[in-house]
Order: sequence, then structure tokens, then C-alpha cells
Amino acid sequence: MKKNYWLSLTLLFVTYFILGWKLSEFDVPPHLTWFLAVAAAFVLAISLSFPLKDIKRFTVRWLSSDSGAFISIIVGAFFAVVVVTWLHIFVTALVLTSAGILARLDIQMFGHQRWRTFGILTAVSMTGLGLGGAIEFLSRTGRLVLL
Repeated sequence: MKKNYWLSLTLLFVTYFILGWKLSEFDVPPHLTWFLAVAAAFVLAISLSFPLKDIKRFTVRWLSSDSGAFISIIVGAFFAVVVVTWLHIFVTALVLTSAGILARLDIQMFGHQRWRTFGILTAVSMTGLGLGGAIEFLSRTGRLVLL
């Protein structure tokens, strides 16, 4: 069976396209919104391309102490409240992360190295984000008519 990762990359593109479309609709300063979106896309691509090897050792050491476990419970409870309060934002982040993980796994099965994986994930994410925002902006200003 031929390995094909275009379907997962298309899904990644569509999710970032929709994010770019939705970001252009906000009534907040666009420089801040787009900076945070691009930074989040880079962080996600980096974290998926270059996973941390020592995270298990760090987590076990952190949770083995009483103060580490207590702080983790408090931070976890705060995070749960934030997730429930802003569920629509959390779901968006979860969909973007899931699409990125799927694309990363398909690219990894195809045999690409880490830097190439990072380049592919970043290019697809940024293209979808920019194209979604640009098309929404152009359709809102009347310079582009969508059928």
C-alpha cells in the first residue's frame, strides 16, 4: 500500500484556514491576534517535530515530591476551570493539535527527518492561516466576491 500523507496535510490546512478566517472576524487589534496565532502555530510545529526526550523523567521527579503534587493539583484545577469557561477556544486548540499530530504521524511514517517535518508542518499551517485570513478580509472589504 502506497503511503500518502496528503489527506492529513489537507486536514491540517483546512483547520488553519478556518482559524485564519475566524481570526479576521474579531474586533481586536489585528497585530496582536495574528502575532499570537503565528507564534502558536510555530510552537505547535516545533513541539510536534522535536519532542522532548526527558519529559517523563522530569514529570516523575516533579510528582514524587509533596509540594510538586500539590502545585500540580492546584494548577490542574485552575486549568479545568479555564477549559470549562472558554470551551470554544479549548476545542479549537484541541482540533488544531489533533490535526497537527495526525499530519506529524503520517509524515513520520513516510520517512522524513525532523527538520523537513518541521518545514512541512510550518508551511502548511502558515499557508492555511494566511489564506483564510486574507480571503475573509478581502470578502469583507468587498474586493473579492465569493460564490
